[in-house]
Order: sequence, then C-alpha cells, then structure tokens
Amino acid sequence: MNRKIMAIFFVAAFMLASCGTLPNLGIGGGETVVEELELQEIQAEPTEAVVSENIYYRDELDDDPNKDWGLRVISGLEKQLIWSQLSGKLRFQTLPPNDLNLIFFNKKNDYEDVIVQAEVENFGPLDNAFSLICRATEFGWYEFRISSSGYYELLRYDQYKKDEGKNAYTNFVEKRLNSTLIKGGLDKNVFSLSCVGSTISAFVNGEQLYFEKRPLAIEDDTYTEGTIGFGILGYGKELDMTFNWVEAVKP
Repeated sequence: MNRKIMAIFFVAAFMLASCGTLPNLGIGGGETVVEELELQEIQAEPTEAVVSENIYYRDELDDDPNKDWGLRVISGLEKQLIWSQLSGKLRFQTLPPNDLNLIFFNKKNDYEDVIVQAEVENFGPLDNAFSLICRATEFGWYEFRISSSGYYELLRYDQYKKDEGKNAYTNFVEKRLNSTLIKGGLDKNVFSLSCVGSTISAFVNGEQLYFEKRPLAIEDDTYTEGTIGFGILGYGKELDMTFNWVEAVKP
C-alpha cells in the first residue's frame, strides 16, 4: 500500500515538473538569469538642472538689482521712479505725470543669438508697457513691448537718430497692435523677444505673435550682438508693476 502511495506521489511530481508549475527554490544560478534578462542600469529622471541647461542667465530679481543691472533713462525723470522688492518680485511704482521710458541693461553678459524673456504683473493703471531688450550696445538695440491693455510693439532703437534729434524708434509693425495672447488687467504674462541671426521675433505666453496673417518674424541685421535688458513705460498716469524674473535662453 505504501509502495502504491509513493508511486502516485512520484508520478504526480514528475507531471508537475514537466509542466513547469513547480517553483524553483534554488539560490544558485542568479548570475545566469541576470545575463539572460540583459538588465540595464536604472537611469535617474532629468532634474531641474538638466532641464535648465539651455538657460544662459536667469535673475529671480530678489536681490539688489544694481549688482547686475544699470538704469538708462530714455525719457522722463529718474526721480519719478520708486522701486522695491515684494515677495521675490521687483516692483516699480512711479509718480505722475509719468510719460517715461526707463530701461535696465544687464552689465555682465553679451549675446549674439538669444531669447530674452520675463514674467510680469500689473497692479495699477493699464496705460503702461513692459519692455524686453536684446543686442543692446551704444549704437542701439531691439525692443519688444507689451501693454496690460493688450497691445504690443516690436521696435529698433537707433542712437544716431536720437543724436540728430529725431525719433530713435523704428516700429516694425508700424503702430501699437492688439493681441488676444496678452492677458489684460492684473493677470501674469510671460513674454519673449527672440534675436537669432537676422530674424527678430516675439512671443507671448508661449505662442508666437502674428502680423498680417503670418508669424511675426522681422528680418533685420542692424545689430548682431549686445546685452539684454528690460524696462517700463508710462503714458500719463502713475504705474505699479512688477518683473518676477528675467532670463536669457539659448535658442
């Protein structure tokens, strides 16, 4: 009887083993398994530092702006300006009347091909403009403006015209144009000025502006390199506006 039971167990074990349903409880043979699976080393996910490799320069504007930036008064009076730092933002307020154009040029970096961009907010009247600058030298620069009332301009500044008493600005889009890409009122906007080769183009909140039913891309080779900048403009009332950060990005 015992022999029959043993025989039954032997047959059952043999059948299970042939079907591959018995677990392999052995410890050995691990190296062979690893080789057969062709396992690869686990790669870390990209960190913020890796993602940010294309950024030439970034200023969070939470430190003394005089370290990296110098003020140039294009129009108006410097004494009209009151600046402060509010919750990591560079805040600009002006006293009326404020028909002014103030630009802050970077003192440390020059670029040929670059995209300069910034995040801005408005806290006061809408009759204003934020500006971004690229390829600035003593001869001039390219400038992109957006207004909290929804308008934009893309311009070139020529110092020789200024020296001759003429209007130093050439507006590539002829006048202030409206764009629905610009968030009005007190909303934040991220805007960008791209200077790559002889192509000067502009973006608002990640989208390229259109002019005359085509992407706004101006061909102009007047300036080929220079520093970056940002600025504020007012057209008659007091201002209250902030730049939250400014950066220069590799195209």
